[in-house]
Amino acid sequence: MHLPDGTGDQPYLAWLDNALSSGLRQFAPDLICYLAGADPYREDQLGGLALTLEGLRERDRTVFTMAREHNVPVAVALAGGYARNVEDTIAIHVGTVREAASLLQEA
Repeated sequence: MHLPDGTGDQPYLAWLDNALSSGLRQFAPDLICYLAGADPYREDQLGGLALTLEGLRERDRTVFTMAREHNVPVAVALAGGYARNVEDTIAIHVGTVREAASLLQEA
């Protein structure tokens, strides 16, 4: 499904939650390959979505939490990121790693 340009945190996260929940009900994967791109960020020069830094952290949290709830390992690839401020791209990728680490610490 294509989300319209300018889609922000709440509609994106609702779509993600629904898509992951539905997919994991219908299919029991052995592995989730997660392309944790920074391009949905609202300040990305090439992406069309409008997620905030917190929205991207919530995206990561959602993916990792659902994978854990279904006992499915996750392979993460960091990708994309052409934010006007390179520090934002770095913060997005570091946020993905921190979300993964926080769930590992809870285990």
